[in-house]
Order: sequence, then C-alpha cells, then structure tokens
Amino acid sequence: MPRTTRLHIGLAGAVHINMPGDDTGLISAVMDQMTALSASLDFDLSVFREPLRSEEDGRKACAFMDEKGVDLTMLLNASLPFGRVILPLARVKSRLGLWSVPEPTTSGVLQLNSFCGTNMLGAIVGNYLSLHDIPFKWFYGRPDSPMFQERFTVTVRALAALKALRQSRIAQIGGLANGFENLYIDERVLEKRFGTYLQTRYTVEEIVERAKKYSDRDVRAELDQIRAESSTNSQTVKGEHMDKLARISLALRDFAQENGYDSLALSCWSRFQEVYGVAVCAAMSRLNEQGVVTPCEGDVTSAVMMIAMNAMNGGRSALNDLVSFDETDASLNLWHCGVAPKCWADEAGVTWDNHFNIGRYKGECWEGDGVVAQMQFKPGPVTVASMKNDFDNLFILTGNVMEKKPGYAGSSGWVNGLKLNGTPVDIATLLNTIVVKRVNHHYPASFGDLTNELNEMASWARLRVMEPVPYRPYMQNPS
Repeated sequence: MPRTTRLHIGLAGAVHINMPGDDTGLISAVMDQMTALSASLDFDLSVFREPLRSEEDGRKACAFMDEKGVDLTMLLNASLPFGRVILPLARVKSRLGLWSVPEPTTSGVLQLNSFCGTNMLGAIVGNYLSLHDIPFKWFYGRPDSPMFQERFTVTVRALAALKALRQSRIAQIGGLANGFENLYIDERVLEKRFGTYLQTRYTVEEIVERAKKYSDRDVRAELDQIRAESSTNSQTVKGEHMDKLARISLALRDFAQENGYDSLALSCWSRFQEVYGVAVCAAMSRLNEQGVVTPCEGDVTSAVMMIAMNAMNGGRSALNDLVSFDETDASLNLWHCGVAPKCWADEAGVTWDNHFNIGRYKGECWEGDGVVAQMQFKPGPVTVASMKNDFDNLFILTGNVMEKKPGYAGSSGWVNGLKLNGTPVDIATLLNTIVVKRVNHHYPASFGDLTNELNEMASWARLRVMEPVPYRPYMQNPS
C-alpha cells in the first residue's frame, strides 16, 4: 500500500566574519520561518545550528546531514561564505540546494553579499568539483517570498516523486499483455534509474484462485461497499459479474497489502477473460482510487509515472489511451475501458456498467463480460506524462478537461488548451511529435499542471524531456 513520501530537509547557514550585516540573526530568523513552512508543505526539518565559517564546519554539517538521512540539504549563504566550506558539504549524500537572499539595503556599505556567495559556491561545485558531477538547485529570497516558495514547492514535489519511486514495490501480474511489445522493459534499468523494486513472476491464475476462496460473507460485505461507492446499471450488469468484481477486488487488495506492493501492473486483457471469464476494469478503478496504482496490460512504465505523479500532488492518477482528435476546437480525447479512479468523475459520478467491447451479441442484445467504471471526466487542468521503455525521454502534455463535451463509453474526457512541455501546440504538431518521437500509446494522467515538477524530476534524475517536433508534410526521423 502507498508509503509516505514526506521529505526530510536539512538546513545549514554559512557566514563570513568580515561582512557587517546581521548574518547570524538572518540564519536564526530563516530557521524559524522554515520550521513554519515545514508544517504547510509537510516535510521534516533538521537544522545544523552552528554557522559555517570554515572547511571543518562544512565537514561537520555534512556528517550531520548524512546522520539524519536528509533528502535535501539547503545551504543558506547568509553572507559571502568561505569558499572551502562547500568542498566537504557538496559531497553530502542528499541532494543539494544553494540559497541566497536579497541585500537588506540598496546603497552604502554592502551588508551580506549573499547572492555572490551562492554564485561562488555554485561555480566551485561546477568547476573545481567538476569531476564529481554534483547537481544542485539555486534558491533566492526569504522563505515567505514568492520566488522562493515557487521554486521550493516544485522541489519538494519533485523530490517526493523520486523518493516514492525509490521506495516503491511494483508487481507485474500475468506478464505483459500479448501484443503490447512496445511496453517491454528491462527491470534492471528501472532499478538502476529509480531504485524501484519490480517482481514479474506472478500469474493471473494465482489471483483468480485467491478470489475463488473468499467466503460468501466476505463477498457480500465487499459488494455492499461497491454498491455504496457508485450506482449500478442493473439492466446490464449480471449478478455473477458483480460477484466476481467483489472477489477480484478483495484478492488484488489483499495481495498488495500482504506483499507490500504499491502498484500492480495487471495483465487485465486478455488473461483474466481466459482464466476467469470477466474483464476486471472496475476492480482496477477501485484500486486506483484507494491509492494502489494499477495500470492496464502489465504496463510497468505507466506504473512508474503514475506513482511519481501521485507523489507530486497527493492525487490519484489514471491510465488512458489517446484515441480521438477534434480539430474544430483543437481537442483530444483521453479514454480507457473504465479503470479511472472515482475522483476523476464529473458531477454525474460513476456507474458500474457491463463491458461494452469485451463480450458478445446474443441476437441483437449485447452481453458484456465484466464490469467497468463508466464515467465522464470532471473539468479542470490535467497533465499527461509518459516515458519510453528505457525510463527516459519524458513526454509532458498539459491541457484542460472540457466541461460537458460527451466522450466515449468507459472512462473518457475531451482536453483542449494543449501544451507540450509548456509550449502551445496544434493537433498536427502533437500528432507529429508523438509519432516521430515514438511515444508509447499509454498515457498516464493526473489533475493539475505538473510541468514544472516533472521537469525538475527529470533534472535530478538526468532524464531527457521531449520538445515539440513542428509538423512538416515530409517524413521526419527521430532525433
């Protein structure tokens, strides 16, 4: 089940004995402000209270941060620091932030020379320590200033995503769906890139056997909960399929809890139909709502993106295909069979309905196999993000889910105001970029604009980010 991604941030301050400003007083005030900020942004804070004046002080601060196990070390240059402070501190095990503040005056004797300190230390890290290849992020302003809060909030969310991936355990159940070779991955690359654990050796059969063993009492209780969550189309959904929905929901949830999995990449099609006679879309929708990331067709790459986005904003992401374009309003349709979490639904809510294309006709009557979460998406800003099979090359698309524009059966929504990594795009450029860049056909999505957070995650993890490929009528090769 989902783990905490609460960050642990370390704070230290560097000063210079010859600067006349109240640099030590500044450090004390900032430490108090950061304590207050830790509550609003939900992070733990460890403070090294002795001002850093020497290389030995930098060594002590580094040991302190390593002992505390912080995720990010913030070095406030309260005044121009002694340059050698950074030599040991830059080797801290955590990620590094270099921070400066504005001067308290605009004339007279220079009080702090704070930004010059960040400028100098950043150059030392980048030039003198270049062989160590140490990334860092700069910050500017007091903790209550708009620029600092914007940059710091983005960092907290991006590092929360990377921490979530490092802690996460993913189970692929039933292997990769047959025919989805574009989603084939190497688990060793995943572990090296993000530290994520993946186990691929579970079968659909063992989940179905687990589902069959639940008592009638347990199944009735789960069915009561399912019916309380959403309405049911009793005209189309068979009782035996609702029974199997309850059993699969119990089996998958209990399996995840017992084995400590944060995500189940499920070979929902076509193994469950072959083994149990039903589609399991509604059970996947429920798991996604409960915070167990559950992408379709055994898609591990999408599981990674969904975990990351959930950690960034505390939301519940959904897996989609990009299925249709409407050039009259420059919109596209995000759709899947009915696996989106309930929180994605508009005011009409979710209806448990029978599957609309897995089943058969009996005469002129359609009989679907299994239950889907039928919904139209609620309006609002949305981010669609995916990566290629090498866990690199981020595709970042943003837009706005349109209100009351009918979509397709299943879980569906039309999105306009399209931007690729922050750049407005038309439909032709979007199509061109997707195909030329060989973007995979699954599109994890989350509400909110996460462009900044995803780009920062990419910077820390050394990922490439795709930019638009302008439409041309001739063939273009990927670069």
